[in-house]
Amino acid sequence: MRRLTLLTVLLCLYLLPRIASGQVPQLITYQGRVAVGGVNFNGTGQLKFALVSGNGSSSWWSNDGSSVSGSEPSASVSVSVSNGLFSVALGDAALGMTPIPPDIFTNPDVRLRIWFSDGVHGSQLLAPDQRLTASGYAMMAANLVPGAAAANLQAGGQSGVPSDGMILSTNPSSANLLAAGYVSIGQFGSLTNGSSNGVGTNESWQAPSPVSPPSIRTDHTAIWTGSKMIVWGGYNGTSYLNTGGIYDPAANTWSPTAVNGSIPGRDYQIALWTGSEMLIWGGYLGGTNYANDGWRYNPTANSWTAMAASGISGRDVPAAVWTGTEMIIWGGYNSGVNGGGAYLFDGARYSPASNVWTHMNTAGTPPARQFPAAIWTGSEMVIWGGYGDQTYLNDGWVYHPGTDTWTPISSNGAPRARFLHSVVWTGSQMIVWGGVNAGGYLNDGGCYTPASDTWTPITTSGAPIGRKFHSAVWTGSEMVIWGGYNAGNLQDGARYDPAGNSWRTTTPTGAPAARENHSAVWTGSQMLVWGGDASGTSYFNDLFQYTLSGGGGVSGTQPLYLYLKQ
Repeated sequence: MRRLTLLTVLLCLYLLPRIASGQVPQLITYQGRVAVGGVNFNGTGQLKFALVSGNGSSSWWSNDGSSVSGSEPSASVSVSVSNGLFSVALGDAALGMTPIPPDIFTNPDVRLRIWFSDGVHGSQLLAPDQRLTASGYAMMAANLVPGAAAANLQAGGQSGVPSDGMILSTNPSSANLLAAGYVSIGQFGSLTNGSSNGVGTNESWQAPSPVSPPSIRTDHTAIWTGSKMIVWGGYNGTSYLNTGGIYDPAANTWSPTAVNGSIPGRDYQIALWTGSEMLIWGGYLGGTNYANDGWRYNPTANSWTAMAASGISGRDVPAAVWTGTEMIIWGGYNSGVNGGGAYLFDGARYSPASNVWTHMNTAGTPPARQFPAAIWTGSEMVIWGGYGDQTYLNDGWVYHPGTDTWTPISSNGAPRARFLHSVVWTGSQMIVWGGVNAGGYLNDGGCYTPASDTWTPITTSGAPIGRKFHSAVWTGSEMVIWGGYNAGNLQDGARYDPAGNSWRTTTPTGAPAARENHSAVWTGSQMLVWGGDASGTSYFNDLFQYTLSGGGGVSGTQPLYLYLKQ
């Protein structure tokens, strides 16, 4: 059994800028790092949480309310983990958790107990239990002097010092507060400094210009490993490519991926990161030829290994997700199958551990389609939209790997039919935006919550113009879209905040040249944009970094710091 370790832990109280006694949110933000076998985990992890006594014999709270005497809860919470790092709000109802009763913190010793599953080795207890100190106990210390927070924020933490309780400040080290006997707990949030024109103030584009990038291309794939971006395949206007490159932002260097002559060049293939390998499968080979072969790329060894034969027809643009243990492929397009119908409704699951494919049941599947958008929730694959049989689609379906069955999701409040749209997964919601249908380019969308099977519309107030072939990434708090095509290539972008249902325009200063079919990945602090084409007449291999200060995707803000009276 591989050893799972919790490497670092940070606990902080999630607060709001205006606090009154009895109104403290019953949420604790937990951040940590987890490794499997000494390697930082990447993917969707299943976590369970309980607040227990110092000796672990009593359970005072757990994520599903089922823990007794320190026992493991029954239900888990799906959490996205990147390079080992993850963050979750304990007590968040949106994740199916029970609220945290504040009176827990009247106990002298409260500890957080955590179980983690990587989807392979089962649920394991992470030791030791983490003791909650000042930040957690602040839930019972909500005796902030009325008006003190506002006064202190306006003065940058240099005046308006209350005599007791806690205080919020934009000053990370206030001499006045420290002299008054306060202790700085650290940053826990931010204060928005929104600009009147909706353009973020703490954001920037840079062109780092590393040497020896991969050759120009479009329709390629790109994945983020947790420390590097790998791009591969694509089309350069004359040829389908089987080359690629690895970009290291820390060193600002490119290194080429090994070239295996047995791998045909292609575009519109899928690419997924397992935590140690990049998996590619399918794609378009030119003419009426579609690939049904798959390959595994190990960046450490810089080598390729062939997958077992899939046994399904070749295709491009299928839905594809990585579950933590398997790659799931469904749907797509092949002009020579289904009697020329082209649109596919079958799929398969691939296990790298066993190098075995399992065909998905075709009974009760969604209608055939190409370009279906897909996300993995932590336990299920959700697909939505696409194009099939001369029809734009706005239906969504959930695939359950455990039972090999499909279930339609609610259509009540769903966005209009479309394809070539984008989708991101927030950890609790699937955000669908943009694309095109018979009516033209779309700038609307919706947020789908699987836990409640409900849709919430995305505002079009302040949204960018409709588009297709754009990029979209999730920063942890916002969706960033950029570029694409609408009667011409686009050079603009915007950030969508689902919590506020609001848009903010990305700065145009220093942005890449207008393009479509480029790639974009989120590193944890930056969006990397690479390659693409301008209406199929010119092709790019330049790299741009879009940076948001604050790291969590929030710009135009000042950080807020929490001080507690000793």
